[in-house]
Amino acid sequence: MIPDKESLTVEFKSEQRRPQTDDEIVDNVVALANTQGGVLYLGVEDDGIVTGVDKHHRNINGLAAFIFNKTVPQLSVRVALLQENGKPVVSIEVDNSQQIVSTSQGKTLQRRLKADGTPEVVPLFVAQFISRLSQQRSYDFSAQPAPEAQLSDLSSESRNKLRSHIRSANAHNSLLSFDDEDFDRALELVVDGPYGLQPSVAGLLTIGSIDAIRRSVPAASAVFQVMKGLVPKVNTDPFILPLVDMFDRIGELMEPWNPSHEIMSGLIRVDLPDFDHGAFREAMINAFCHRDYARMGSVRFLVDDEGLTIANPGGFIEGVSEANLLTAQPRSRNPQLALILKAAGYVERTGRGVDTIYAGSLASGGAFPDYSQSSAEEVVLFLRRMVPDKAFVTMIGDEERRRGAPLPVWSLIVLSLLKEHRRLTLSQLGEFSHLEHRRITSAVESLVESGLVEGVGNGGTRAYMLSAQVYKRSDGMTSYVRQRTIDATRRKGLILEFAEKNGGTVATADVMDLFGLSYISAYRLLKQLEDGNKLRREGSGPSSRYVLV
Repeated sequence: MIPDKESLTVEFKSEQRRPQTDDEIVDNVVALANTQGGVLYLGVEDDGIVTGVDKHHRNINGLAAFIFNKTVPQLSVRVALLQENGKPVVSIEVDNSQQIVSTSQGKTLQRRLKADGTPEVVPLFVAQFISRLSQQRSYDFSAQPAPEAQLSDLSSESRNKLRSHIRSANAHNSLLSFDDEDFDRALELVVDGPYGLQPSVAGLLTIGSIDAIRRSVPAASAVFQVMKGLVPKVNTDPFILPLVDMFDRIGELMEPWNPSHEIMSGLIRVDLPDFDHGAFREAMINAFCHRDYARMGSVRFLVDDEGLTIANPGGFIEGVSEANLLTAQPRSRNPQLALILKAAGYVERTGRGVDTIYAGSLASGGAFPDYSQSSAEEVVLFLRRMVPDKAFVTMIGDEERRRGAPLPVWSLIVLSLLKEHRRLTLSQLGEFSHLEHRRITSAVESLVESGLVEGVGNGGTRAYMLSAQVYKRSDGMTSYVRQRTIDATRRKGLILEFAEKNGGTVATADVMDLFGLSYISAYRLLKQLEDGNKLRREGSGPSSRYVLV
């Protein structure tokens, strides 16, 4: 039950050479609570070898009470005495605290990973409190009064640009009838501060002057780089702009490095850029909307031969990870800023912008968006350059025209995975996509009904592949036949394996149960193996058996 090695949520402490002091135990508990929670094991060496806990710490009830009394706010932990290879180990399970926790001696600590991937305990400084609380959605930094900001720091020109964007998104929006003061109040571009009305952090970020943003929110910068091999073609210094200008500026910098490819989809000419415009814009806006403005560092854009990398300071907020991005409840580190950008039509009102990133990347036959390089310090998105797949684009275009609506992102994910892997079971589709079984099942059923996907096999071995009409459309009937043939070949191998483990024999009924086949289908498979001198038939009729040759 004890993990093999330490991690951000697992800490080993040896008690053989020197028992841990009570204060050291409390320090480690506080660090776990201020990070992601986890388990502290007493009596385990750093390399995972169990050596046993000191008898002083085997009173688990007393240990839990001591920790409760030595933490502020008081922490309730779960302590258990385990036996591993005959040696006692104490486990202290700590929840991720929704408040910042200190020891009763005033130490506030957190855990982080070193360069070699091992964890360490370090101070959590006061300047980091905002980042910690906003990551847990306990504090909205963007809704606070901007430090040292005044009403005159809001730019009239930027406000007019914001109004114009709202008008383009919804010409009947009631905000357009408000005067400037009511407009600012309604969007909470201004809030009540210690000295009266003043810009909020979100307001200053959206329509503030450059000097004011630099003074009050100095982290609000961006850098844009283009690399050709090892040679930098573009390398801007960090620059600051109000977001109504920042989005346009990044778009202008990106345009020369995002060429389009013209293909024919049926009778329709389609221009496909290296990076889908909608996916890029959504990813760009997300980076600014969800970044940690209390943490120094710029939003980074890097275009290279492989693709586009967008990175923003601050990891995923609590409850969101690379594995559940598509299914997690939409959440923002900066709720007020997100509300302003939604009201202005910059981002998806549903908060499902990540769906746009996936759909835009996959609809033209591109690769999945890659968040694998993200860490606790930053979110990193990599979009691989598009290599347009004419047949795939045509298939998607025809189906969307037939439906009169875009394909759901779940369907695009299934089609993309089947295009890449040829054939997959439902469980494999779920594993590769990180989607729940019900979403995968619903998407597959819809695609089977539309004729784009077909099932192969029965029961637990049933897999799915792109249909004959899809392969025919791309002149790939040879590939289709090969995929269908794989199923028969695989079944024959399983029959021989079953016979080997069943005393060297297999009956027709066994094959029927194994694959959910009819009697005649099972008989045909066995007859093919008999003709190939793999099996020898004994007996006659339904009671006959087949023996390994």
